[in-house]
Amino acid sequence: MTKERPDDHNPGVMHFPEQQPQRLPQSERLARMRLARSTNIGPVSFRKMLDQFGTARLAIEAIPDIIGHAKGSRKIELASREETIAEIEAAKACKAKPVIFGDPEYPELLARIDDAPAYFYAIGNLELLGKTSVGIVGARNASATGCGFARKLSHELVSAGYVVVSGMACGIDGAAHAAAMQCVGKDTGGTIAVLGGGVDVVYPREHQDLYSQLCEQGCVISEMPPGLKPQARHFPRRNRIISGLSYGVIIVEAGRNSGSLITARFAGEQGRDVFAVPGSPTDPRASGPNSLIRDGAILCDSADVVLDTIRQAEQNNYLSEEIHAFTPEPSAKPNGASSPRYAEILSSLERDAISEDEKKAEQPIEINELSSCADTEINPIEYTEKLFDLLSSSPLLVDELIRTSDLPAEQVSTILIELELAGRVERHPGNRVSRIAK
Repeated sequence: MTKERPDDHNPGVMHFPEQQPQRLPQSERLARMRLARSTNIGPVSFRKMLDQFGTARLAIEAIPDIIGHAKGSRKIELASREETIAEIEAAKACKAKPVIFGDPEYPELLARIDDAPAYFYAIGNLELLGKTSVGIVGARNASATGCGFARKLSHELVSAGYVVVSGMACGIDGAAHAAAMQCVGKDTGGTIAVLGGGVDVVYPREHQDLYSQLCEQGCVISEMPPGLKPQARHFPRRNRIISGLSYGVIIVEAGRNSGSLITARFAGEQGRDVFAVPGSPTDPRASGPNSLIRDGAILCDSADVVLDTIRQAEQNNYLSEEIHAFTPEPSAKPNGASSPRYAEILSSLERDAISEDEKKAEQPIEINELSSCADTEINPIEYTEKLFDLLSSSPLLVDELIRTSDLPAEQVSTILIELELAGRVERHPGNRVSRIAK
């Protein structure tokens, strides 16, 4: 197989000299969507059925036989044609396009993970799906310093021609997306947001403007049906797509129970590089990245560290392999009750069930993502804590604190005086402030 090579003029674009996968027939596209939405069929068993039968249409025909061999352990209820068409119409109404496993637009790197989504919906610039991507994720209650560093990383990566992938959450995610779109141009990369709910559902609601901008200048994707509100169990599934799209994932800030660490774990399991931004041991938000570095993650103190690693990976082509080609000649249907093909399919059904149970167990870690960026009614004490949360042990310009907090300068000045008198912050030369380490 001829391996891909980076474009010397645009390093974010990979060239694949071999013939690209041909467009799926409409009947096969519909069949794949029906199969993927069927009860108890997850991404692993979906892929296994395609491997065994060649097409989703033949896999659907074989479902009665599969149910018979399952002996009642895993009931499969096929999604109806009418339900699937209704979902497609709902997607059209919000200008979302289904990208199905086997389509030429389906991201090459994402297709290589075992539990790649059978399909997802996309709004915006689908060309970004074909560029080399880097994930940037971190704390929702990030410090102003952390958000500033995430913006710097994102800006430099996109300026170098790469795509920044994140989850459109508050804090680090939002900062990375916003900075990426500020430098989008003809020869730059862009940004992709992976949502936990439907591709048309804005969450958190404070990111309505960011979402609109992403739809126009970037790309928004989700494997959930349009209109579905995000639930806690959706976020681990979203996280494995963020890492699956990326050559590497950068963790900027994350507490010990942060969902960003789930993304880092997925990245490691998928064979992707994990970068971690070190922080002060006195800041709880640095505990996650610091522990990742101790466990072998790449210490990231600049965008150059990431760029050098990705460029080396592109040159070595170690992620290159043949994937997800559509074969017009379907595989023969398995014959006989003892066919090993049925055993492999049943095993994949069990694996999907176990994976789903594991993701449900991780719900408490992600439940904070269902909180808004800011409460609609905040009392003076909460304003003080909000401002304090933006500080870290690293001195920060007061002007940057005002900009990040969205609070009036007079109010920020008053709160800082109160925090200073309480012995919680200290002043530094150059109009900078920081937390006092406990």
